[in-house]
Amino acid sequence: MDPTAYYYMPHFKPGVSVQWMQRYETVSHVVIRRNMLMVYLIGHDSPVHPDALQLQPTAFQLTRAPDRL
Repeated sequence: MDPTAYYYMPHFKPGVSVQWMQRYETVSHVVIRRNMLMVYLIGHDSPVHPDALQLQPTAFQLTRAPDRL
């Protein structure tokens, strides 16, 4: 694995704006239940599956930290 590799994935967190059904909505909170990620939007009672949402991916850089003794 390249130590400077970047990984891209959406980062759902409270307050972020997402596009859902051609409208912009704001994330209220995120829940992991029964190994599934569900996103709750402000003003909606039902959770939304993350695949139904559009969000610009965030770049993550993974680096190894030295082992501590």
